Amino acid sequence: MLNADNLAAEAGRIAKLLPPFPRVVSQLLDMLRTDDLSLDALTRLARNDPVISSGILAMANRLRRMHAQPDIYDPFVAASLIGTDQVRRIVVAAAMNRFSLEEKGADFLYDHSHAVAIVAHELAMLCGVSPEKAYVAAILHDVGQLCFHIMDPVAFQDVYHQSSIDGRLLEREATTFGVDHAQIGGELAKHWELSEDFVSAIRSHHDMHLVTSKLQALINVAESLTRALDIPQSPKNRLTHLNAAAVAALGIHWGSSEMLECFGRCRARYSQTSR
Repeated sequence: MLNADNLAAEAGRIAKLLPPFPRVVSQLLDMLRTDDLSLDALTRLARNDPVISSGILAMANRLRRMHAQPDIYDPFVAASLIGTDQVRRIVVAAAMNRFSLEEKGADFLYDHSHAVAIVAHELAMLCGVSPEKAYVAAILHDVGQLCFHIMDPVAFQDVYHQSSIDGRLLEREATTFGVDHAQIGGELAKHWELSEDFVSAIRSHHDMHLVTSKLQALINVAESLTRALDIPQSPKNRLTHLNAAAVAALGIHWGSSEMLECFGRCRARYSQTSR
């Protein structure tokens, strides 16, 4: 059984149990660790994948149609119009979607993570956090649940079902597997050599008191807000606690007009982009 003492040493073995990330996402994670990410390099990567390149073209052409301009069909021109951050977000979302779909029954990972990513992206634009870093961290925040699903799908489904009744997900995971999904997700982020703010955002996304960075605070609040907004709709969605320190660190004022507009955008975006 896993435990806090052996988890770091076991991270490499656990990573091998997961379906391999598509080659594009491995390369993208390398790019995310640099400060000189070029649009040209990102587009060359993206145009090798029809799902990703079509997503880039679709977003660019939506913008052009708003101005009564004709569609374009060159991914580089399209990427130039929407910008590096949007291209990066499309690549990560498409890759994570494919990653989760490789495991039958793991669609819960993508649906919830996709919703949290939308909420995190919207909040980030209001709170002085990089929207694209927020989106990527949110897409990856529950990857530990996929680990459990692969390690013992029957046991995890039992944990998941029972926790939907009493809300004790982390406690039940730790009892069954030795650690919870936030802990194992954090170790995987370290194994993939993501930066420390990504690691802490994943590891502490359920902590109701800790604030380690604005990115961690944002993913923490986005996780809670996604459940409060009930996206995607599920009887499992419940909000019993909120990290007040994280809310304060982000400067969020729930009753403000900008937050009410944010709620509406989150629901609308999820409705428009959910599979």
